[in-house]
Amino acid sequence: MAVDREAAFGVVRAVAAKLGLDRGEIELLGPIADNAVFRLPGRTVARIATSAAEDRALREVRTGRWLATQGFPAVQPLESIHQPLSIDSHVVTLWHEIPEPSIASTAELAVLLRQLHTLPMPTDFDIPVLDPFVRLNEHLEAAESELSSTDRDFLANHLEQLKADYTSVSAGLQVCVIHGDANRKNAIRGRDGRAVLLDLERFSVGPREWDLIVPAVYQRLGWYSDAEYNAFVEAYGWDVRTWPGFATYAALREFRMTAWLLSRLVREPRLRNEANIRIASLREPDAPRSWTPGT
Repeated sequence: MAVDREAAFGVVRAVAAKLGLDRGEIELLGPIADNAVFRLPGRTVARIATSAAEDRALREVRTGRWLATQGFPAVQPLESIHQPLSIDSHVVTLWHEIPEPSIASTAELAVLLRQLHTLPMPTDFDIPVLDPFVRLNEHLEAAESELSSTDRDFLANHLEQLKADYTSVSAGLQVCVIHGDANRKNAIRGRDGRAVLLDLERFSVGPREWDLIVPAVYQRLGWYSDAEYNAFVEAYGWDVRTWPGFATYAALREFRMTAWLLSRLVREPRLRNEANIRIASLREPDAPRSWTPGT
């Protein structure tokens, strides 16, 4: 569920007061969607979601702490406070800020994922099994009033076909610890030159192919150059495009990217043209893509 902007600012001010921090130095980081992310004084980052995300927030904090015990480079939750916080029907997690962050290279992302995929399974907290269809129906329902009946029917039927295809190609795949949403914004390099993973809410047990499909889709969309993608493949040691299930996983990833954008149409009508472009692409899986990144 999307976070209300005014409510998010009220919550983060309450958090700052609770921590004894200057509310005048609060800074919103990026657009508000399922989460609102703020920088607070003292190199602290607050992630705010609605109370419906409480279980997810708790798991994210536990994941960050577990990754620290494994020596894995990931964003770390504050240790000095019991988390998550519950404030005014919202759930808040607090994290150490990565100073002077910049987007990690594709090769750095590949190294992080390769290391992650070799970690043992956590034993001190429950780790969910990957659900690649999580929230898709909710996203489509949020966009229902903005879609033609033809598009609604196409998307519903396409989703059912993807479910069947995913089950078929995933049968027998080995599973491991995965990030679950290894997109371009979720690996950053700090001032010290060390790359770390962010956004641990989709951390789960699943096939490594689900993490590797994201850079491959970005290359197909032109969001990664051939050189950038080749650097990723060289650093990881395998190209998921050679796997027989690639087309299914790529189609599902593109569907997720489209459904998330559709869910924003009511509050962001500026996305209408991009939504139409993406739906048209889903109808023609082999046609070239021209999607706008960052939307």
